[in-house]
Parts: sequence; structure tokens; C-alpha cells
Amino acid sequence: MKKPQKPCNKRNYGYGRQLRYAMCRALTLFYGDQDHFGTRRTHQYRVRIFARYCMRQGVVEARLISQSTLDSYGEYLKSRLQGEYVWRDGTTDKPISAPYAHNLISTANTALYAMRGNAKIEISALQALATSRRYVREVPARADQHAVTQAVAKMVSKGDRRGAAVALLARNWGMRAQEATLQDLQRMRHEILTTGRAWILQGCKGGRQSTDRWVSSTPARLEAIEFALQTLPIGSRCLLDKTETVKVFYQRELNRCRRVLRSFGVVSYRELRAAFAADVYQSITGVLPMSGVHVPRDLDKKARAEVARVLGHGRIQVSSGYVGGY
Repeated sequence: MKKPQKPCNKRNYGYGRQLRYAMCRALTLFYGDQDHFGTRRTHQYRVRIFARYCMRQGVVEARLISQSTLDSYGEYLKSRLQGEYVWRDGTTDKPISAPYAHNLISTANTALYAMRGNAKIEISALQALATSRRYVREVPARADQHAVTQAVAKMVSKGDRRGAAVALLARNWGMRAQEATLQDLQRMRHEILTTGRAWILQGCKGGRQSTDRWVSSTPARLEAIEFALQTLPIGSRCLLDKTETVKVFYQRELNRCRRVLRSFGVVSYRELRAAFAADVYQSITGVLPMSGVHVPRDLDKKARAEVARVLGHGRIQVSSGYVGGY
């Protein structure tokens, strides 16, 4: 992540003539065009909503965005929490969730900081939306091993062996898609054979690497590692070819595999992580989360702390997004 440049007097602070393009360009330079691909992609997808809102308000240039513009954007998002938002021309915007609204405001703040080089204009999502972003899962994870096995077999038959490996690593090790893509699998295998457990270090969200994030090996987890090792490109220690970027791998293979997962009832790779989290919770409490069976408070808290740890989160509250509320 680079220090943002001082703003210049050119249109859109010199990042381009079109507002959305300029915001995306500023974010790319802010994070680095070779780094933080997932973060950049997510921000650039969300910033289109902020850019469109500004243009609908007659603000077609970033230098004209004021604190009142940002405040009114917060009010617009708050109204979408309640239901559809209808513009004067009859165009309708669909309702959104509180976590997504928080993310949209975070992106707007980040984009303006990247363009302006300061945080003199920003908005508090909690104050603007009058609600927190806490997400609690309400339905059990839908990614049982049988469905995953069928989906993996379908991917292999289509020649998408690396995508199948990502699915197995997500389901059995709780990795994010990027973590599974960039993980040093040879290191993990060596750690399993010598210590009986392995650390998840590469590709973590925000570059976060924690020595606490180790996962004990099981026959199924070792099998997933062995399968992934068989799919490694020549000369590579991870699923990514040396001449390939994460973006290219996602576009060429992983996006096809997402559609295969959905065809077997698994909505996303994150759902595979949720199913892994449910297994971890069950291994400690003896029952699946959200099964209706009472779990003593202390035992439940212990299980949630373990879920947060193995998934790479620093806060125990995040586990509610995977195993539901108490």
C-alpha cells in the first residue's frame, strides 16, 4: 500500500476524465498495481455505486465532492436498508444489507483518501446508517462432503483440477480462495509430516500472517493437500503458475468452478469455509451449530474462539458469520 499523492488541481485530481475511472485508477495506485488484487477488485466494484450516485447528484468531478455529498450518500444507503430506493426518473435500486452498506461507505472513504491524499472528507458508517455491520448466520452451511465430492469430480472431468484443489482446500482447511491459490503446499506437507499440523500463511486477507493459525491434520485434510500437490504447475510451490497472476487464474478457471459449485447446491467458496467452521465447532461441542441443541455457554465460547482462530480472524465475534449466534 502506497502513501497517497498530494492532490493536484487537474480534473479528478489528475487520475482521469471520467469519475469512476479516476476513482479506480487512484485505488490501483494506492494499493499498487501488482499487490492486493482482491482488495482492489472489491473496492473498484463497489466504487461504481458511489460514482454513479455522485453523477446523479450532478457531481461529475471528484474535486467537487464535499462533505455534504458524502453525508447525503450515507442517507441514500440508509434508505436502501429499509427497502427499494426510487429515483426521480423512476429508476429503482434494490434493498441492501447493513454489512454491504458499511462496505460501500468504507470504499467511498478509501477512494477519496486515495485521490485527495488526506481524510478531511470522510463519513462514519455507524453514525450514517444507525446500525452495526455485525452479520449473524441464520441457516446452517450447505456444503456437505458428498456435494463437494461430486462438484470436485465434475471439475476434474472438465479439466479444472486446480479449481477442484481450491475447493478441497477451502472445505477441509478453511482457506479463502486466495489463500488456497497462493499457499505454499510443499511447506504445508512437510509441516504435516513432521508436526502433524500445518500453518496457513500465504494469501491471507490484508496480508495478515499469524503464527497462531495452524490446523491439525486429518486423513481428509492430508488427502486434500496431496491432491493439490498433484495439480501444481511445473516449478511452482503453489497452485499459481510462475507466469500467471491471481486475476488471470480467477478469470480462466476459478470462476467456472464457482458455477459448478452452485450447480451442486454450494453457493460459494465462502460456504465451504462455513462448512469447515461447522466441523470445528462440532469437534469441540459435539453438536453442529444451529442444530437446536443447547450448548453450555463456556463450551460455546471456546468453540467460537477456535473457529475464529483457524479461519484467520482476530475477533471471536466474527465466528457468528459462520456458525450463527448463541
